[in-house]
Amino acid sequence: MIKLPTVGSRNGQAWDHKGRTELVQIFISYDDSAIKFLQFLYAENGKLVLSERLDGIDIGNKFSTVTLGYLDEFLTSLKASWGHGKLTSIEFGTNLGRHGLFGRAYKDDKHFDFQMGNRRPFGGFHGTTQYGVLKSIRVYVKPIASLSNLNSNQQVNVSKSASKAEVKIIYYI
Repeated sequence: MIKLPTVGSRNGQAWDHKGRTELVQIFISYDDSAIKFLQFLYAENGKLVLSERLDGIDIGNKFSTVTLGYLDEFLTSLKASWGHGKLTSIEFGTNLGRHGLFGRAYKDDKHFDFQMGNRRPFGGFHGTTQYGVLKSIRVYVKPIASLSNLNSNQQVNVSKSASKAEVKIIYYI
């Protein structure tokens, strides 16, 4: 998996959800100044598992729950803004739509936009928290695992002992 680096403050307590890819719900506490905390519900080994609450000494005056259509809906993008040492807004994109904007983006904030694509590349979240706010958030991205998944109209057959000349591409019409 590829661990995308954090934008924002690297200070604070690090948290890591590498490999937690089956996202079911997202819980967001926020106000107009910061994302106070996030918490995630994952499906793991046929069970629902609630993550630890990511910081949040203070609860914001706004709270939202995003429920994904498990099995059919998956994360494809993450957009957020960061300013004055904290995450100020966040938006989650899926193959079926957008969820958010939660919080408020300010003119002087730094913005990031990760577009992961529609091949279920999400590999988990990671970031930092401190002083009752989310300081940063980032994602893991899974590379394509098989050449046969590259194009729905073609399949690449490669054996372990094949040389470059032996790779065959079969096109389906």
